[in-house]
Amino acid sequence: MRQHRGESGPAGTLARVARQEARRRVRGLGGSSGSAQLPEPSRIRPVQGGARVDARRHAAFVAAVAGEATPHAHGGFLHALTFPVSMRLMTSGRFPLGVLGLVHLRNSVRHLRPVEIGSSVRIRSSVVEFGSHRRGTTVTILAEVWDDAGKLAFRDESLYLALGKSGGGGGDRGERPDPRDGARRIARWRLPASTGRAYAAVSGDINPIHLSTPSAKALGMKGMIAHGMYAASRALGVAAGDASAPGTWSVEFGAPIRLPAEVSIWRVLGAEVAMSLRGVSRSGRQHFAFEHMPDVGGDGEPEPG
Repeated sequence: MRQHRGESGPAGTLARVARQEARRRVRGLGGSSGSAQLPEPSRIRPVQGGARVDARRHAAFVAAVAGEATPHAHGGFLHALTFPVSMRLMTSGRFPLGVLGLVHLRNSVRHLRPVEIGSSVRIRSSVVEFGSHRRGTTVTILAEVWDDAGKLAFRDESLYLALGKSGGGGGDRGERPDPRDGARRIARWRLPASTGRAYAAVSGDINPIHLSTPSAKALGMKGMIAHGMYAASRALGVAAGDASAPGTWSVEFGAPIRLPAEVSIWRVLGAEVAMSLRGVSRSGRQHFAFEHMPDVGGDGEPEPG
């Protein structure tokens, strides 16, 4: 696979985002993209790269998500390793949607093989499809990780929403079901204002909406919010016990977690999956729904040439 050269790290990511936004403004694309402007996913070249599962960075990540030491790489950490590669994809010239303002809706993960701490991995990120949504346009990004034996170890699909011109509305404001119904509270998270900065430091995701109230408000938020993948990574530790073990898991994001916050974790009773969790605010709003099934891993697939 071809190594990426040039800007790297969080500063490089911000520089690429700034250039992409500048290109979009010059082209007159603004903050949304209609279906007529969307290319076929196959026309957007996948981005490939590599990373090392650094032991010190991994330990810092696990501590930041209140996890326990794992014998192999935490599933949330593997997602974090794919993040800069996916950002290079989404800031490439052919990608039609603006990165600033993308709303993270859902993640679906197949963790097929444990990944050794200290090993090197190969990463590939590609666009799966674009879709329509009542609030704008969606895009599904697939990130894949091959271990040092050349086997597919981790497959992560992320669904994002680019808000359209009328996309700021809340849609159906009818009565929502109480996420605590049919569930039992098993934990309570108290998240300080520093939660977003702490996760940004270990994940590389330095989106300003997570770092401070002024920077979040500058981007149209009511205040700074926790990363969705912070909540997902922490929920994975609760649901799986060993967050580095093979399994399938998914997370669907709801109301943002505005920091500082208190989030109650409710386990769904009688769920069809091994573990189904809901993160709920003090007022009863659902922040996220998380599902996990263990031991679906196999021998993986060979790395493509």
